[in-house]
Amino acid sequence: MTAAARRIAAILPVLFLLFTLNGCAQKEAAPPAAFRVALITPGPITDKGWSASAYEGLKQIEKELGAEVVQVEGGGTSQHAGTFRNLAQQGYHVIFGHASEYDDPARSVAKDFPKTTFVIMNGRSTAPNLSPIQFQAGQATYLSGMVAAGMSKTGKIGLVGGPEIPVIREAFRSFEKGAKAFNRDVSVKIVFTGNGDDAAKAKQAAQALLGQGADVLMHNANAAGLGVFQAVTEKKDAYVIGANADQSELATPQNLGSFILDVPSAMLAVARAVKEGKGEGKPFAAGLKDGAVSFKYNPKFQGTVPADLKARVEQARADIIAGTVDPKA
Repeated sequence: MTAAARRIAAILPVLFLLFTLNGCAQKEAAPPAAFRVALITPGPITDKGWSASAYEGLKQIEKELGAEVVQVEGGGTSQHAGTFRNLAQQGYHVIFGHASEYDDPARSVAKDFPKTTFVIMNGRSTAPNLSPIQFQAGQATYLSGMVAAGMSKTGKIGLVGGPEIPVIREAFRSFEKGAKAFNRDVSVKIVFTGNGDDAAKAKQAAQALLGQGADVLMHNANAAGLGVFQAVTEKKDAYVIGANADQSELATPQNLGSFILDVPSAMLAVARAVKEGKGEGKPFAAGLKDGAVSFKYNPKFQGTVPADLKARVEQARADIIAGTVDPKA
Protein backbone atom coordinates (compact mmCIF):
# COMPACT_ATOMS: atom_id res chain seq x y z
CA MET A 1 0.00 0.00 0.00
CA THR A 2 1.38 3.36 -1.00
CA ALA A 3 1.83 6.16 1.52
CA ALA A 4 -1.10 8.06 -0.04
CA ALA A 5 -3.35 5.00 0.22
CA ARG A 6 -2.38 4.52 3.85
CA ARG A 7 -3.29 8.15 4.62
CA ILE A 8 -6.73 7.78 2.93
CA ALA A 9 -7.39 4.53 4.79
CA ALA A 10 -6.48 6.23 8.05
CA ILE A 11 -8.95 9.08 7.65
CA LEU A 12 -11.89 7.04 6.26
CA PRO A 13 -13.20 6.07 9.73
CA VAL A 14 -13.07 9.72 10.78
CA LEU A 15 -14.94 10.84 7.65
CA PHE A 16 -17.55 8.11 8.16
CA LEU A 17 -18.09 9.26 11.75
CA LEU A 18 -18.44 12.89 10.68
CA PHE A 19 -20.92 12.04 7.95
CA THR A 20 -22.93 9.91 10.38
CA LEU A 21 -23.03 12.59 13.06
CA ASN A 22 -23.89 15.25 10.53
CA GLY A 23 -26.72 13.15 9.15
CA CYS A 24 -28.12 12.56 12.62
CA ALA A 25 -27.87 16.24 13.48
CA GLN A 26 -29.76 17.21 10.31
CA LYS A 27 -32.47 14.66 11.02
CA GLU A 28 -32.96 15.89 14.57
CA ALA A 29 -32.95 19.55 13.55
CA ALA A 30 -35.52 19.14 10.76
CA PRO A 31 -38.68 21.05 11.69
CA PRO A 32 -41.98 19.16 11.83
CA ALA A 33 -44.38 19.54 8.93
CA ALA A 34 -46.36 22.77 9.32
CA PHE A 35 -50.02 22.57 10.29
CA ARG A 36 -51.72 23.83 7.15
CA VAL A 37 -55.22 25.30 7.05
CA ALA A 38 -57.17 26.55 4.04
CA LEU A 39 -60.35 28.61 3.82
CA ILE A 40 -62.75 28.80 0.87
CA THR A 41 -65.14 31.75 1.03
CA PRO A 42 -68.18 32.33 -1.21
CA GLY A 43 -67.27 35.98 -1.67
CA PRO A 44 -64.66 38.64 -0.91
CA ILE A 45 -63.29 38.97 2.62
CA THR A 46 -63.98 42.71 2.40
CA ASP A 47 -67.75 42.17 2.85
CA LYS A 48 -67.54 43.26 6.53
CA GLY A 49 -69.72 40.28 7.39
CA TRP A 50 -69.88 36.58 6.56
CA SER A 51 -66.64 36.06 4.61
CA ALA A 52 -64.76 38.68 6.64
CA SER A 53 -65.58 36.83 9.86
CA ALA A 54 -64.20 33.58 8.44
CA TYR A 55 -61.00 35.30 7.39
CA GLU A 56 -60.68 36.65 10.92
CA GLY A 57 -60.99 33.07 12.14
CA LEU A 58 -58.29 31.95 9.72
CA LYS A 59 -55.93 34.63 11.00
CA GLN A 60 -56.63 33.55 14.59
CA ILE A 61 -55.74 29.98 13.64
CA GLU A 62 -52.53 31.26 12.10
CA LYS A 63 -51.66 33.17 15.26
CA GLU A 64 -52.86 30.75 17.94
CA LEU A 65 -51.84 27.46 16.33
CA GLY A 66 -48.85 28.60 14.30
CA ALA A 67 -50.56 27.36 11.15
CA GLU A 68 -49.65 28.00 7.55
CA VAL A 69 -52.85 29.42 6.03
CA VAL A 70 -54.39 30.33 2.70
CA GLN A 71 -57.73 31.83 1.66
CA VAL A 72 -59.37 31.51 -1.75
CA GLU A 73 -62.74 32.50 -3.20
CA GLY A 74 -64.82 29.53 -4.24
CA GLY A 75 -65.80 30.61 -7.72
CA GLY A 76 -68.81 29.16 -9.53
CA THR A 77 -70.74 26.11 -8.34
CA SER A 78 -69.11 23.86 -10.94
CA GLN A 79 -65.66 24.75 -9.58
CA HIS A 80 -66.25 23.92 -5.91
CA ALA A 81 -65.18 20.26 -5.99
CA GLY A 82 -62.08 21.16 -7.97
CA THR A 83 -61.13 23.83 -5.43
CA PHE A 84 -61.41 21.34 -2.55
CA ARG A 85 -59.44 18.72 -4.47
CA ASN A 86 -56.67 21.14 -5.41
CA LEU A 87 -56.17 22.24 -1.79
CA ALA A 88 -56.25 18.66 -0.51
CA GLN A 89 -53.61 17.66 -3.08
CA GLN A 90 -51.42 20.47 -1.75
CA GLY A 91 -51.43 18.79 1.65
CA TYR A 92 -53.66 21.05 3.74
CA HIS A 93 -54.62 19.39 7.01
CA VAL A 94 -57.91 21.30 7.39
CA ILE A 95 -60.04 22.89 4.68
CA PHE A 96 -62.91 25.14 5.76
CA GLY A 97 -65.72 25.61 3.26
CA HIS A 98 -67.51 28.73 4.43
CA ALA A 99 -70.94 28.13 2.89
CA SER A 100 -73.64 25.47 3.12
CA GLU A 101 -73.51 24.98 -0.65
CA TYR A 102 -70.03 23.50 -0.23
CA ASP A 103 -71.50 20.44 1.51
CA ASP A 104 -71.97 18.20 -1.52
CA PRO A 105 -68.63 19.05 -3.20
CA ALA A 106 -66.74 18.45 0.06
CA ARG A 107 -68.47 15.12 0.62
CA SER A 108 -67.55 13.97 -2.88
CA VAL A 109 -63.88 14.87 -2.42
CA ALA A 110 -63.36 13.93 1.24
CA LYS A 111 -63.41 10.18 0.64
CA ASP A 112 -60.32 10.49 -1.60
CA PHE A 113 -58.29 12.39 1.02
CA PRO A 114 -58.69 10.64 4.40
CA LYS A 115 -55.79 12.60 5.93
CA THR A 116 -57.49 15.96 5.24
CA THR A 117 -60.31 17.21 7.45
CA PHE A 118 -63.09 19.08 5.64
CA VAL A 119 -65.20 21.49 7.72
CA ILE A 120 -68.33 23.01 6.18
CA MET A 121 -70.15 25.97 7.69
CA ASN A 122 -73.82 25.08 8.10
CA GLY A 123 -73.22 21.80 6.31
CA ARG A 124 -75.22 18.60 6.74
CA SER A 125 -72.90 15.72 5.92
CA THR A 126 -70.54 13.89 8.26
CA ALA A 127 -67.75 11.38 7.77
CA PRO A 128 -64.60 10.50 9.72
CA ASN A 129 -62.89 13.47 8.04
CA LEU A 130 -65.94 15.67 7.32
CA SER A 131 -67.61 17.85 9.96
CA PRO A 132 -70.18 20.65 9.73
CA ILE A 133 -70.24 23.68 11.99
CA GLN A 134 -73.97 24.22 12.41
CA PHE A 135 -74.68 27.75 13.58
CA GLN A 136 -78.13 28.08 15.10
CA ALA A 137 -78.56 31.48 13.48
CA GLY A 138 -82.30 31.41 13.97
CA GLN A 139 -81.82 31.83 17.70
CA ALA A 140 -80.22 35.21 17.02
CA THR A 141 -82.46 36.29 14.14
CA TYR A 142 -85.51 35.59 16.32
CA LEU A 143 -84.20 38.26 18.70
CA SER A 144 -83.45 40.54 15.73
CA GLY A 145 -87.05 40.19 14.63
CA MET A 146 -88.28 41.25 18.07
CA VAL A 147 -86.04 44.33 17.98
CA ALA A 148 -87.21 45.20 14.47
CA ALA A 149 -90.88 44.84 15.36
CA GLY A 150 -90.42 46.87 18.52
CA MET A 151 -88.69 49.72 16.68
CA SER A 152 -90.93 49.85 13.58
CA LYS A 153 -93.37 52.75 13.40
CA THR A 154 -95.13 51.57 10.25
CA GLY A 155 -95.52 47.94 11.25
CA LYS A 156 -93.70 46.91 8.06
CA ILE A 157 -90.30 45.20 8.01
CA GLY A 158 -88.15 44.05 5.09
CA LEU A 159 -85.58 41.29 4.68
CA VAL A 160 -83.05 41.14 1.83
CA GLY A 161 -81.28 37.88 1.03
CA GLY A 162 -78.76 36.99 -1.63
CA PRO A 163 -78.99 33.43 -2.93
CA GLU A 164 -82.18 31.69 -1.78
CA ILE A 165 -80.60 28.83 0.14
CA PRO A 166 -82.11 26.82 3.03
CA VAL A 167 -79.93 28.24 5.79
CA ILE A 168 -80.94 31.83 4.95
CA ARG A 169 -84.61 30.97 4.50
CA GLU A 170 -84.60 29.32 7.93
CA ALA A 171 -82.94 32.35 9.54
CA PHE A 172 -85.50 34.66 7.94
CA ARG A 173 -88.40 32.48 9.12
CA SER A 174 -87.07 32.69 12.67
CA PHE A 175 -86.77 36.47 12.29
CA GLU A 176 -90.42 36.66 11.25
CA LYS A 177 -91.48 34.43 14.14
CA GLY A 178 -89.64 36.69 16.58
CA ALA A 179 -91.17 39.80 15.05
CA LYS A 180 -94.69 38.40 15.34
CA ALA A 181 -94.02 37.24 18.89
CA PHE A 182 -93.55 40.92 19.72
CA ASN A 183 -96.32 42.24 17.47
CA ARG A 184 -98.55 39.69 15.76
CA ASP A 185 -99.82 42.34 13.32
CA VAL A 186 -96.39 43.27 11.95
CA SER A 187 -95.85 42.64 8.23
CA VAL A 188 -92.57 41.03 7.13
CA LYS A 189 -91.66 40.96 3.45
CA ILE A 190 -88.73 38.89 2.14
CA VAL A 191 -86.83 39.51 -1.09
CA PHE A 192 -84.01 37.37 -2.50
CA THR A 193 -81.77 38.95 -5.14
CA GLY A 194 -80.14 35.67 -6.11
CA ASN A 195 -76.65 37.12 -5.76
CA GLY A 196 -74.40 37.51 -2.73
CA ASP A 197 -71.97 39.91 -4.42
CA ASP A 198 -74.15 42.42 -6.26
CA ALA A 199 -74.54 45.34 -3.82
CA ALA A 200 -76.36 47.44 -6.43
CA LYS A 201 -79.04 44.78 -6.83
CA ALA A 202 -79.45 44.49 -3.05
CA LYS A 203 -79.71 48.27 -2.80
CA GLN A 204 -82.49 48.29 -5.38
CA ALA A 205 -84.35 45.57 -3.46
CA ALA A 206 -83.97 47.55 -0.23
CA GLN A 207 -85.17 50.75 -1.88
CA ALA A 208 -88.25 48.91 -3.16
CA LEU A 209 -89.05 47.65 0.35
CA LEU A 210 -88.58 51.12 1.81
CA GLY A 211 -90.83 52.53 -0.88
CA GLN A 212 -93.54 50.08 0.19
CA GLY A 213 -93.45 51.46 3.72
CA ALA A 214 -90.93 49.21 5.46
CA ASP A 215 -88.96 51.21 8.01
CA VAL A 216 -86.69 48.47 9.41
CA LEU A 217 -84.56 46.27 7.14
CA MET A 218 -82.24 43.37 7.81
CA HIS A 219 -80.08 41.60 5.27
CA ASN A 220 -78.38 38.25 4.98
CA ALA A 221 -76.69 38.77 1.65
CA ASN A 222 -72.93 38.64 2.30
CA ALA A 223 -71.09 41.39 0.40
CA ALA A 224 -74.29 42.44 -1.37
CA GLY A 225 -75.68 43.47 2.02
CA LEU A 226 -73.60 46.64 1.81
CA GLY A 227 -76.19 47.91 -0.67
CA VAL A 228 -78.92 47.58 1.98
CA PHE A 229 -76.97 49.85 4.30
CA GLN A 230 -76.57 52.37 1.49
CA ALA A 231 -80.30 52.42 0.84
CA VAL A 232 -81.12 52.96 4.51
CA THR A 233 -78.55 55.74 4.82
CA GLU A 234 -80.22 57.60 1.95
CA LYS A 235 -83.72 57.10 3.39
CA LYS A 236 -82.80 58.71 6.75
CA ASP A 237 -86.00 57.75 8.62
CA ALA A 238 -85.43 53.98 8.46
CA TYR A 239 -83.45 51.53 10.57
CA VAL A 240 -81.21 48.62 9.65
CA ILE A 241 -79.90 45.46 11.34
CA GLY A 242 -76.59 43.88 10.38
CA ALA A 243 -75.89 40.23 9.73
CA ASN A 244 -73.38 37.55 10.76
CA ALA A 245 -70.77 39.92 12.20
CA ASP A 246 -70.80 43.17 14.17
CA GLN A 247 -71.67 45.67 11.44
CA SER A 248 -72.17 48.65 13.75
CA GLU A 249 -69.88 50.86 11.68
CA LEU A 250 -72.25 50.67 8.67
CA ALA A 251 -75.08 53.24 8.53
CA THR A 252 -74.17 53.79 12.17
CA PRO A 253 -76.74 56.46 13.16
CA GLN A 254 -79.60 54.24 11.93
CA ASN A 255 -78.07 50.88 12.78
CA LEU A 256 -79.95 49.12 15.60
CA GLY A 257 -77.41 46.32 15.96
CA SER A 258 -76.42 43.00 14.41
CA PHE A 259 -77.11 39.33 14.77
CA ILE A 260 -73.70 37.77 15.18
CA LEU A 261 -72.23 34.35 14.52
CA ASP A 262 -68.92 33.87 16.31
CA VAL A 263 -67.29 32.21 13.34
CA PRO A 264 -63.68 32.84 14.46
CA SER A 265 -64.07 31.05 17.79
CA ALA A 266 -65.81 28.07 16.19
CA MET A 267 -63.14 27.75 13.51
CA LEU A 268 -60.34 27.97 16.08
CA ALA A 269 -61.94 25.31 18.28
CA VAL A 270 -62.33 22.86 15.41
CA ALA A 271 -58.84 23.48 14.02
CA ARG A 272 -57.33 23.01 17.47
CA ALA A 273 -59.17 19.70 17.89
CA VAL A 274 -57.89 18.47 14.53
CA LYS A 275 -54.33 19.51 15.31
CA GLU A 276 -54.51 17.66 18.62
CA GLY A 277 -55.87 14.55 16.93
CA LYS A 278 -59.33 14.94 18.49
CA GLY A 279 -61.37 15.53 15.35
CA GLU A 280 -64.38 13.21 15.45
CA GLY A 281 -66.28 13.84 12.25
CA LYS A 282 -69.32 15.04 14.20
CA PRO A 283 -71.43 18.19 13.84
CA PHE A 284 -70.27 21.16 15.91
CA ALA A 285 -73.45 22.88 17.16
CA ALA A 286 -73.16 26.59 17.93
CA GLY A 287 -75.95 28.58 19.58
CA LEU A 288 -76.96 31.19 22.16
CA LYS A 289 -76.15 28.91 25.08
CA ASP A 290 -72.44 28.76 24.31
CA GLY A 291 -72.21 32.33 23.01
CA ALA A 292 -71.61 31.25 19.43
CA VAL A 293 -74.60 33.29 18.22
CA SER A 294 -75.96 36.51 19.69
CA PHE A 295 -77.71 39.80 19.06
CA LYS A 296 -75.63 42.88 19.80
CA TYR A 297 -77.11 46.36 20.08
CA ASN A 298 -75.17 49.09 18.31
CA PRO A 299 -73.65 51.33 21.00
CA LYS A 300 -73.43 54.20 18.49
CA PHE A 301 -77.09 54.11 17.42
CA GLN A 302 -78.34 57.70 17.57
CA GLY A 303 -81.86 56.81 18.60
CA THR A 304 -83.17 55.05 21.70
CA VAL A 305 -84.13 51.41 22.07
CA PRO A 306 -86.79 51.38 24.82
CA ALA A 307 -85.89 49.61 28.03
CA ASP A 308 -89.05 47.51 27.96
CA LEU A 309 -88.17 46.25 24.46
CA LYS A 310 -84.70 45.28 25.62
CA ALA A 311 -86.20 43.51 28.62
CA ARG A 312 -88.52 41.45 26.43
CA VAL A 313 -85.66 40.55 24.09
CA GLU A 314 -83.50 39.46 27.02
CA GLN A 315 -86.34 37.34 28.40
CA ALA A 316 -86.74 35.69 25.00
CA ARG A 317 -83.02 34.99 24.92
CA ALA A 318 -83.24 33.27 28.32
CA ASP A 319 -86.29 31.30 27.21
CA ILE A 320 -84.58 30.07 24.04
CA ILE A 321 -81.58 28.89 26.07
CA ALA A 322 -83.92 27.21 28.57
CA GLY A 323 -85.79 25.51 25.74
CA THR A 324 -89.16 27.08 26.54
CA VAL A 325 -89.19 29.12 23.32
CA ASP A 326 -88.49 27.49 19.97
CA PRO A 327 -87.24 30.05 17.43
CA LYS A 328 -87.84 27.72 14.50
CA ALA A 329 -90.89 28.53 12.42
